[in-house]
Amino acid sequence: MTMTYQVPRGTRDFLPEEMKKRRRVFETARQVLESYGYGEVNTPAFESFELLAAKAGPDIENEIYAFEDKSKRKLGLRFDLTVPNARIVASNPAMAKPAKFYTIDRMWRYDKPQAGRYREFWQASYEIFGSSEPEADAEVIAVVNSVLQQVSITEYYFRINSRKIIDRLAKIAGIPESKTGDAFRAIDKLDKLGEKEARGEMERYKIPEKAISKFISMTRLKEKDLLLEISKDPDAMKDYEELKQVVEFAEKMNVKNIKIDLSIVRGIGYYTGFVFETFVKGKEGLGSIASGGRYDNLVEQFGGKPTAATGCGIGLDRLMDLVPDTDYDKSGYAKVFVAAVKDEVRGSAIEIASMLRKENIATDIDLMKRNLKKQFDYCNSKNIQYCVIVGPQELVEKQVTVRDMQTGSEEKVQIMGLARYLQK
Repeated sequence: MTMTYQVPRGTRDFLPEEMKKRRRVFETARQVLESYGYGEVNTPAFESFELLAAKAGPDIENEIYAFEDKSKRKLGLRFDLTVPNARIVASNPAMAKPAKFYTIDRMWRYDKPQAGRYREFWQASYEIFGSSEPEADAEVIAVVNSVLQQVSITEYYFRINSRKIIDRLAKIAGIPESKTGDAFRAIDKLDKLGEKEARGEMERYKIPEKAISKFISMTRLKEKDLLLEISKDPDAMKDYEELKQVVEFAEKMNVKNIKIDLSIVRGIGYYTGFVFETFVKGKEGLGSIASGGRYDNLVEQFGGKPTAATGCGIGLDRLMDLVPDTDYDKSGYAKVFVAAVKDEVRGSAIEIASMLRKENIATDIDLMKRNLKKQFDYCNSKNIQYCVIVGPQELVEKQVTVRDMQTGSEEKVQIMGLARYLQK
């Protein structure tokens, strides 16, 4: 009995029609990023496990696809681009600053597959290395704003916070300093798992119950209540003013619907300041579609000079679930199909197709020796716009018949002028 193989859990195949939509979204992200001055980089799919795990935090560390190579080196598939790109900057200290990188590629996490979450997934990841200014953080948000507008997603909002502020609130709540990372990872799951689960996770970390209750309530403070809480702490007020500057600069970059939300902490361990998440109204169940923040210590921890850094990852798989089907061209990959009426003209059909390709007209031909009706059926199944019909009599007259597959209309066209006709 023949076995039927399926893709591994949490992965997918993408067929040509779906890839056309994906390419449209990917290219839009690429164009937006380059319009902001980001340069494309790429890094290996796998890195030293030690590098990947260095500042990920235990939750992410447990999700790394880890393996040993034949020389017994422990490696892991990358789960984002921030760590590899920090390695690049650490290894190239003479690089002009700010260094602005982007990558559109796939990542891997051994996570529980669910709606919008896969074990192999695509991200548009981008970073700014070398600027500690709030304008850099604002630009990170503005890029997401531009991408979403370009792919016709209009109902979305940004929630931002600062790790510096939440650090201070954790201290006020009585969270032991050694447990703040654990508390942040639990709070990061508050919306997804609910208060009961987040509270239970903190209890498992042996965080005092009173501190847990106080901390959860503080993450729900409105902005005016936050100000009352920190008004007597000059350092906390400075952190708040820095965050407000990010909001103000983002608004100058045409970003709307941006608010401070103290429950946004991001679970990855390398964040040091500004953090944010992006949600689509009515689709919050998908989770954040673009997230990031500031990680000013990462380059130094990988052996480089102290380097301020901020960045974001746009979840392209989640984005694909939200892009309207009307927002991309559904025509086939080939614009033209050259059909041979009889076997005796197949060679001429091939020559005509080659001529059209030289003129950069995407052209397909029949490779199955099908009759004309079946060739028409193939054109329709592939959404090909024009069928060029090659017959013996037309060749004598140095002509072909061009059929518009949408309207069914036909027109005789001289072969020498065919490319020009199809390009109009």
